[in-house]
Amino acid sequence: MNTDLIPALDAAGMPGPPWLFHFLLVFTFFLHLIFMNLTLGGTLMAFVANLRGGGRTADPNAVLAKRLMGVNTYAISLAITTGVAPLLFVQVLYQQYFYSGTILLGWIWFNMLVLLMIGYYAAYLHKKFRGPWLGVSALTFFGIAMTHVAVHLIHVQPEKWARFDANALAVLGDPTYWPRLLHFVLAAITFAALVAAWWAVRRARAGVDVEVNTAIAATAWRWGLWSTVLIMVDGFILLGVLPKPVLLGVMRGGLATLGPLTISILFGVGLLMMLARAKNPVENPGLVSGTLAALTLTIAVMTVTRHQVRVLYLDPFTSQFHPTIVPQWGNFILFALLLVAGLATVFWMIRRVLTSPAEGDEAA
Repeated sequence: MNTDLIPALDAAGMPGPPWLFHFLLVFTFFLHLIFMNLTLGGTLMAFVANLRGGGRTADPNAVLAKRLMGVNTYAISLAITTGVAPLLFVQVLYQQYFYSGTILLGWIWFNMLVLLMIGYYAAYLHKKFRGPWLGVSALTFFGIAMTHVAVHLIHVQPEKWARFDANALAVLGDPTYWPRLLHFVLAAITFAALVAAWWAVRRARAGVDVEVNTAIAATAWRWGLWSTVLIMVDGFILLGVLPKPVLLGVMRGGLATLGPLTISILFGVGLLMMLARAKNPVENPGLVSGTLAALTLTIAVMTVTRHQVRVLYLDPFTSQFHPTIVPQWGNFILFALLLVAGLATVFWMIRRVLTSPAEGDEAA
């Protein structure tokens, strides 16, 4: 295997055992996915719902769009904040590959920051002025998703770096690019839809705008159902177009790799059954809460499978390098304390929003 284009290992060594950083990468990326799903899926849903609402403020679709963008007042900031840790851990474990991937993508990776700022402020401009800003926000967040998928596929395939150096957009022709992108977008829509349905059911059961919240719950539930159907189809397509060595690695990895994959498939089938059962979500609050919880667990398990696929992609290269371990436990303890404090703060914020929701025009 030609490793000439792969940079040397960091001479400073790895600041702890690899297994710890693998765990932290998966865990923090899962946290990031929760808020990223609300941001991406919620903005895309809000854009469509806003169009369907046709500017009628009392229309359930318009209320749904306003509610989703109200949630994104928090979700966008938290998606950015929680994205820092997994970005750092992927650089600790795969700095030779990740840095190279971002360099090969060059101006596209840099412009992702521009897209992020545009999408962030467009969401606030929509809230205040309406107009085309919601479409701008949805388009920029979708562009960010495209960029991240591109960087991921470039950095895990060093054998193709010469081709990407000649034309970085060649990554769009990778057989897994579009199925992988679609998988993330559909998962984001499903999660945002079930969160919207859960909240609408909660409000309707409390006697608040029962008719509107019942309609919102039904609409969001349908979004969740059909996007889950598409996820299942796309998931099998994505599995089928994986490079043969990677697919064989998953199949021959025993319980470690087949376990999470099998569980995620079973969860997907279970989600479809749960979503198909409820004709009126407001009448089945337990089912709605259970479905949202099951989807969250599915995302957690799929995060493990995603990381395992990355490991299999890079194994022919990483197996040739042996980093020096130079533990920095003081820094790790500080990080752990700050992580716990940060999660406690976020939990308090979410609990406050759920127990004391805003009223009037500013309500999420």
